[in-house]
Amino acid sequence: MHIKSALIATASLWMLGLGNAFAEEVTVTAQATAYEPIVVFIQPGDTVKWTNMSGHNTASLDGLIPEGGEPWDSALGDNYSQKFEVEGVYIYKCTPHYSLGMAGAIVVGQPTNFEQVKQNATGMAMRVVAKTNKALDQRAAAK
Repeated sequence: MHIKSALIATASLWMLGLGNAFAEEVTVTAQATAYEPIVVFIQPGDTVKWTNMSGHNTASLDGLIPEGGEPWDSALGDNYSQKFEVEGVYIYKCTPHYSLGMAGAIVVGQPTNFEQVKQNATGMAMRVVAKTNKALDQRAAAK
């Protein structure tokens, strides 16, 4: 009887949203005019934390995040964290250094919107899309 009660309590906590206690945090570091790493893989409910952001920001790119995904635009110079709930590929930039190629990608769960991202990407975003494509291929080959 005690095991059944424990299972019911655990399931109840999970349904109340406390199941994200196992969510992870991945760090992206701003280095000169690049993010390191450029492409990160996380699961829904995980958080990306940008550090070393002096002189930088992080901002999602319109049309290059999944439908229903939450856009963001951090303050210049502030370390920033963003939790991701919606699966898909998110392409983002450092606004002052975007013309120098400072952009990155976050793959949350399955890359459900990657074809749309590839179609919508222009300019420097195309470079990040190519790096994301390579990272996805490498990840698939490793499985």
